[in-house]
Amino acid sequence: MTVAAAIPEALRRLSIVRTFDAPRALVWKMWTDPAHVAAWWGPEHFTTPVVRMDVRPGGAIHMVMRGPDGADFPFDGRFVAVEEPERLVMRTWVRREDGTTWFDVEQSFRFEEMDGQTRLHLDAVVIEAGADALGPLTGMEAGWTQSLDKLEAHVLAVTGD
Repeated sequence: MTVAAAIPEALRRLSIVRTFDAPRALVWKMWTDPAHVAAWWGPEHFTTPVVRMDVRPGGAIHMVMRGPDGADFPFDGRFVAVEEPERLVMRTWVRREDGTTWFDVEQSFRFEEMDGQTRLHLDAVVIEAGADALGPLTGMEAGWTQSLDKLEAHVLAVTGD
């Protein structure tokens, strides 16, 4: 597996830290319950009408994000590690129409309890990517930031704050 030279080093890794005003058990549930994931996953103006997750090491992931223009963006993956309620690691990939890998990213999420709040540490590493994946990888930080904004709003809606 390789990352094309066209993908700059700065786009191969991403780290985000975000604090949620909710207990760790609730934030964990938001990441592992498909009904909750469907409510917040994806960048602004995207929905995620299909969420299938077998939350266990080796368990499959299949999601379809839908853009504001109605275009669907399916992806698959596997859970690498599940250590409730502290850590999730998953690999997700997008395939081209011919079945080859367009890009493959390993994402680690650490959930830290802090006086009734949860600090989330997100780390993403591009494992494989073709030169034609520059566009989506350029948007990875904005996409995750917007997804986490939606998660924050969903947490507030669920907790009633």
